[in-house]
Amino acid sequence: MKFLSFIFFAVLLTACKTKSNSSNDQANNGKKDQLEIYAFHGTRQCETCKHMKAYTKTTLEKNFKSELKSGEIVYQVIDVDDEKNYELAEKFEATGTALMVNKIRNGKDNIEDWSNFAFEYAPGNLNDFEPRLKKMIQEKLK
Repeated sequence: MKFLSFIFFAVLLTACKTKSNSSNDQANNGKKDQLEIYAFHGTRQCETCKHMKAYTKTTLEKNFKSELKSGEIVYQVIDVDDEKNYELAEKFEATGTALMVNKIRNGKDNIEDWSNFAFEYAPGNLNDFEPRLKKMIQEKLK
């Protein structure tokens, strides 16, 4: 009889643990699949930073209007010097001007730093920046 009681409690504990893990998985995976694009900047901004933000916004509005509207793509401009943005800046390790992308898939973050691209093409013009950024975003949406 003691053996059966032991088996019963072992099964019960396992079931409780499994249920608990499922709840944790749901909490971690509660994020919606989407592409987050963040243009980070400091309070003082150079021309490259201003262009990066403007060109990114224009590219998104021109080529990804429905994805923005549906929430498949989220674009935000973040001042890293503002304390309310501290946690987000820490998550992306952004301390100044940066173009960061997070492809959330199955509730998991997949962060990439596109700052080198931004610094290379934002000082130019929109005609240099837009087609390249459009292609990069299309790849991430696949």
